[in-house]
Amino acid sequence: MSETVSLSLGGSYVVAPDNPRKTKNRGRKCMILAFEINDEELDIRVIYLDTSREVLLKFSDLKPITE
Repeated sequence: MSETVSLSLGGSYVVAPDNPRKTKNRGRKCMILAFEINDEELDIRVIYLDTSREVLLKFSDLKPITE
C-alpha cells in the first residue's frame, strides 16, 4: 500500500507504523522538530506531546492526525 503524507516542521502527527509488530509507541501524538539524514536515511526528530521527550523516528512511522 502506498500512501502520501506531507510532513512539515511544527506539524502534529500520530505514531502509526505500518509494521504491526511495532507497538511500543503506537498512537502517541508528536510534533516534528527537525529532519535529519543519518547513514543515507531520512530520520525525523520529534517531541512527544504527552511527555515532551525528543526522539528520532522513521518518516514511514508517522501519519497525520485525523480527528
